[in-house]
This record gives sequence, C-alpha cells and structure tokens, in this order.
Amino acid sequence: MSIAREQLIDLARRETEQRAASNEILSGYLIGSVARGDPSLGDAMDIDLVLVHRHEPTTAREIVRLSHQVHLDILHHSRVFYDRPSRLRIDPWMGPALCEPVFLYDPEHFFEWAQAGARGQFFRPDHVYARAQAFLSRSRQASSLLPLSGRWLRTFLRALLDAANAVASLDGFPVAGRRLSLHLADIATRLDCPWLLAQFHQLLGVEHLHRFDLPQHLNAWARACDAAMASGGDPTLLPCRRDYYLKAFQALADAGRGPAILWNLLWTWEEFIYLLGHKPDARPHRDAWRQALMELGLGPDQRAERAQSLECIIQKHGAYIEAWGERHGA
Repeated sequence: MSIAREQLIDLARRETEQRAASNEILSGYLIGSVARGDPSLGDAMDIDLVLVHRHEPTTAREIVRLSHQVHLDILHHSRVFYDRPSRLRIDPWMGPALCEPVFLYDPEHFFEWAQAGARGQFFRPDHVYARAQAFLSRSRQASSLLPLSGRWLRTFLRALLDAANAVASLDGFPVAGRRLSLHLADIATRLDCPWLLAQFHQLLGVEHLHRFDLPQHLNAWARACDAAMASGGDPTLLPCRRDYYLKAFQALADAGRGPAILWNLLWTWEEFIYLLGHKPDARPHRDAWRQALMELGLGPDQRAERAQSLECIIQKHGAYIEAWGERHGA
C-alpha cells in the first residue's frame, strides 16, 4: 500500500516536534526522495530527516523504524555547521540538499536564514562549476588511492559515483540512493550525453549481467545482511534497512532494470562483508561475495583494467566539465 507524501511529511514533523520539546533541536527539515516527491520503490521507503542541534549532537546518524514500510533516516547536525551558508552553497552535497528542502520546524528562523544564504545564486554558472569540480576532485583522489586501499571495491565505487556526479551536478543535483541509476539516466538525456550512464554501468560490469544469477545473489546478499546485523557492528544496520534495499532490488529486477541495481547492491554488500571480517563462520558469505564479483568482472585479476577505465572516464568527465564551463562563462 502506497503512503501519501503528505503523510510521510507529517510523520517527520511529529517526530521533530517531539524531539524539540527538550529545547535542544533548533530546526528540522527534509531532504531526499520525500522532499523531491519521488514515488515509493518496492513498497518500502525512508524519510531523510535532518535535525539541527543547538549543541554538538552525540550521534551523527540514526535509523528509526516507524512501520514495516517506513523508517526515518536521521542526520544530526550542529548549528555551527551552518555558520557560513555561502560556503555550503558550493558544497557538492549540502548545497543541493539546502536548495529545495521541506521545512518542518524552525521557530527561530535559523534554518530559513541559513537556507536562504546557501540557495542564493545556487544556479549561477561559477557555483555549478565549483560543485562539479569538487566531485571531480573527490573522484580523482579516490582513484589515486586505489593501489593502497584495503577496501578496493568501496574506493572504486565511491570514485565512480563521484565521477558521475561531477557531470550530473551540471544539471543541478547529484544522484544518490536506490534510484541513482534511474536519475542518472534522466540527467544523461537532459544533458544529451548518453555515454554518462553507459560508462557508469560498464564499469559496474553490466556487460556480464547475462551470466550474473541475480536471484541467487540477492539471496546471498540478504543472508550476508542478516549475519552483519547479528554481528552488531553497525547500529544503523537494522531489518528495516534490509527490506528497504531488498524490496527495491526486487522491484527493479521485476521491471527489467537489472543494471540499476548494481551500484547499491555492491556498495551495501561490501559493507556487510567488511563488518563480518574474517571470522570462520563468515566464510560462506565471503565465498558468495567473491563469486558475485567474478561474475561481474570485478575480481582481483580485473582490478587493474577497471582502474584504468575509471581513470579514462574521469579524464573524459573533466574535459566535458571544462567545456561546459567555457560555454557558460564559469
């Protein structure tokens, strides 16, 4: 059963107001899919809530289950984070987040002031260019660390997404979450650069999907997730997060959108394997993980080739951004 956007916003508002009763919460606002008005995916959804505290919060992130369908994904910020809104404007993630949030609670108009400063001239070409370059710089840095990384695939996935978002941010907003490939496809169409999505999927091994047993690997992913939850290594890894991703993977697979699953599948699965470590009872999970990587051409023997392809994409995206900057006087 689908839940109306207004109901989701109301749930977040009530949570914010309850917490504000202690006088510690200064402001609360929504970002992400609910703020954008995206439809639910796989009959499970999260509400991305940001709470601004008067003092330094004791935790950075929190997951709160509301029902079998809905949970809150809460980020906790200190008010100090918003002291210089003009700098947030060119932050590649926070700038877009502050551009079109949903206000929930702001009795002292603190967030209204910060948001106005961050949103002012958000789409000015030099600010757009600065955010694109910030993503590109992050991608280059992550790529340069690949030979030294103890978590090669995670570093690779981060570099790949940052490279894609360097171009995507020229359209206004970066892509993230379960729909990132779907949003990237829309952006590629608007920017008239079909290679953006094609190369993104290529580096994830989309050409090998014909030999990738998706149902089998989704089952292996779910088992690894359950084991990682049982290990207690991540307090934000809860059953509602398992369902949130798994239902989306299944919905995308049923819709024939297998490539759109890959980045999130690999990103989350890698985290499960990392949390499980090298305990003897984790061996079946590590074996299933290695098998999935081999089927996608992402095994250890293919890393050098993938890293080289990533570097070529970063260079291509850099040239595209430079050309965009010249055309727009940035």
